[in-house]
Amino acid sequence: MTTKHDDHEHGFVIYDPFRYLEDDTEASRHFEAEQHHKTIRALHADTFWEPIYQRLDTLMTREETHVPQARQDVMAFLRRQPGANQATLECLPPGHTHSQTIYDPGRAELPQAIDWFTLSEDGKFVLFGVSNQGDEWSTLYIYDWARNRLLDDTIPGTRWASVFMPMQKSVFYYTRYPVDAKGHPQYYGQRVYCHRLGTDYHDDREVFSDPDPTTTFRLTGDQEGRQLVIETHRGWTANRLSLLTLNHDALEPSMIMSADIFDGTTERLEPFWRRGELFGLYHHPTEPSQIWKWNSSDHQWIPLWVSSLTDPVQSIVPLDSGFVLFSFHQARCHLAFLHDDGEMTPIDLPHQGMGTVLGLQADASHDRVFIEWTSFDQPPQVYSWSVLDPELKIWGTQFKSTQGIRIWQEFVKSKDGTLIPIFLAQKQGLPTGVRPAIVGGYGGFNIAYQPIYSPGIHLWLESGGLYVVAGLRGGSEFGEAWHQAGMRDRKQNVFDDMVSVLRHLVAEGYSRPDMMGITGRSNGGLLTGTIVTQHPELIRSAIIGVPLLDMLRYDRFLVAALWKREYGDPNNPVDWQWLQRYSPYHHVVPHTKYPAILIFTSAHDNRVHPLHARKMTARLQQATGSSYPIFLRVEPQAGHGVGKTRKQQLEEETDIWTFQFRQLGLSPHTSSCG
Repeated sequence: MTTKHDDHEHGFVIYDPFRYLEDDTEASRHFEAEQHHKTIRALHADTFWEPIYQRLDTLMTREETHVPQARQDVMAFLRRQPGANQATLECLPPGHTHSQTIYDPGRAELPQAIDWFTLSEDGKFVLFGVSNQGDEWSTLYIYDWARNRLLDDTIPGTRWASVFMPMQKSVFYYTRYPVDAKGHPQYYGQRVYCHRLGTDYHDDREVFSDPDPTTTFRLTGDQEGRQLVIETHRGWTANRLSLLTLNHDALEPSMIMSADIFDGTTERLEPFWRRGELFGLYHHPTEPSQIWKWNSSDHQWIPLWVSSLTDPVQSIVPLDSGFVLFSFHQARCHLAFLHDDGEMTPIDLPHQGMGTVLGLQADASHDRVFIEWTSFDQPPQVYSWSVLDPELKIWGTQFKSTQGIRIWQEFVKSKDGTLIPIFLAQKQGLPTGVRPAIVGGYGGFNIAYQPIYSPGIHLWLESGGLYVVAGLRGGSEFGEAWHQAGMRDRKQNVFDDMVSVLRHLVAEGYSRPDMMGITGRSNGGLLTGTIVTQHPELIRSAIIGVPLLDMLRYDRFLVAALWKREYGDPNNPVDWQWLQRYSPYHHVVPHTKYPAILIFTSAHDNRVHPLHARKMTARLQQATGSSYPIFLRVEPQAGHGVGKTRKQQLEEETDIWTFQFRQLGLSPHTSSCG
C-alpha cells in the first residue's frame, strides 16, 4: 500500500509515499506484523540460526557485576546472575561481606528494568527508577537499607532523573516530567522538585524550571545540603549553572538565594563538589580542558589546572587528595591522578587504553575510584584504584579475557584530510588477505565510539572475521571541537569519515565491498542509513538499528525536539536545507542496487519513533534493484534498548548475527556451537 503525499516545505515539494506509516493505525500495525513475521521466518529458517543461538547463549551465561556507587561505606550496584533475565539492584552495607537485593525486576509479569539509581549523601537511602517494557518512563522508588524495606513513596515521570539527597535529611531534590490527569507523563517540560519522605508527590514543591521546555537538568550539591547546583543542559555543547543557597533548619526547606554562576553559549562547565567546595570541568571547542574552582567570596571562577589541547579531559572524579582525570590520548582511553600539589600519576589501563571506560565512581572516604572497563576481548570488568595502593585491583567477580585476539589501531585520512582513528580486531595467526569485515560507527552527541565486548563480536572474531570501530567526528575522541565538527551543517563530515574508513579497508587489502557490512544504532542508525543511500556500492550488508531516517520530520515525534541543537531545526529554512541534503528516507532512489539490509526497532521505543524504520523499510523494498533482502524486525515488548531482557537480547542478537554471517559469506565457528 502506498499513498501519494506531497509536502510543500520552504518552497520545495517533498514526495512522501509512506506517510501513513507514521500513525499508529491498523494499517501500520498490520505492516509491522507482516514485515516482522517475514523477517523471523526467513532468519530462523537459516541453518546458521540455531548454532549461533547456542553459542551466544553460552557466551551470555555469566555473571555481570557493574561499577558500584559508594557513600559512607555503603555500596549500591547492579548485578545479573548467570542466566537471569534482568540485573538486580544490590546494596552492600558497612561491615557486610554479602550484598542484599534491593529490587529484582525479573519478578515482574511484563519486562521491567532498573534505569538509574543513586545513593543519598549519608548512604542511608538508595533512590532508583524502574520502567516497564523498556519505555524508560521511570517510577522513582526509595529503599531504606537499615530497615531493609522499600518506602511507600513512589514518584512517576522520573525519566533520566537526577537526584540529590543531603546527609541526615528527610528531603531530597529530583527532576521529573509533568504527568497528566490519567497518569501519562509528558515528553517535555522537565522540572526540579523537593520531596519530603512520607508525603505524596503531588504535594512536592517545584524548585526550578526553565522557559524552554526542551531543557533538562542535572543536580549536584554539597553533602550537608546547604547549596545545590542546577545544571541546565542546552543540548550537548552548552549549559548554564544556577547556585541555590538552601535552608533546612526550618520546618520546610526553603531557598534563600539563587544566582546564575555560569552561562555558556558554545561551552560547558560540568560542576562537582569536593570537601565542601565547588569545582567545574570546563569544555570549549577551541581551548584546552580546565579545572575551575568557585570563589564564593568574589563570586567568580578561578582556573586551577589546564590540560593539553590535544588530550582533552572527558570527565573528573574528585577524591580526598586529588582528581582522577579521564581523557583520550590519540583516541585511546587514558586515566591519570592529579595530586593537589600538581603531580600527575598515570593509571595504567589494559591494552594501552584500546577499549572503553564504561563507568567511573568515587569512593571518597577511602580515596579510591572504581573503574568499569571493557574491550573486544574483555567482558566488562570492575577494578578499584586507590591513592595509597596505585595498582588496578579486581573488584567483584573476575571475568577472564578472550585469548588469541589481536587488537590494533590505525588512522584513516578522510575526504578533507582529517585523520580518523579506527580500532581493528581479528583472531591471531590468521593469514594475510581479504576477509569478511563489519564496521561500526556512531558519530554524534559528543559520545566516543570505542572497542567493547559483546558475545556477537566474540563469535565473529573467533569465526575468522574482522571487526572495526570508527571514531568519527561528532563524538568526543578529540574534545568539543571534534564533536562540533560532526553536527548540524557539518554532519556530512561524519558520513565522509565512514566512507573513507570503508575505502581504507579495501585499499589496505583487509576486505572488499562484497564482504563488508556496517552496523549502527540510534544516531548510528542514521549513519548506516545514510551510507546505504549515499554509497550502496561500498557494502554488502547493513544493520540499521532503532534509527532516525526521516530528518525532515524527526522533531515532531516523541522526545526528538531535544535534538534540534545537535541536528538542526527542520522548521528553519537554512537548517532544513542541510538536513534535506542527507535525510536517508528522502534519498532512496528507484532501481538502485541496495545491499542486504536489516532494520530493527521496538514497539515501545520512546526516544526514536518506530515510524522511521517502517517508512524506510517500505521505501527501500519498493525501490531496490537488487535481489538482496530488506528486513524489518520489531521487538514487541521493548524500547530503545535499555532494559531488554536476556531472552530479548539473545533472540535479537541471534537474528542480527545470522543475517551478517549469511550475507557476508562467513560460517560461524561451529566447533564452539552445539
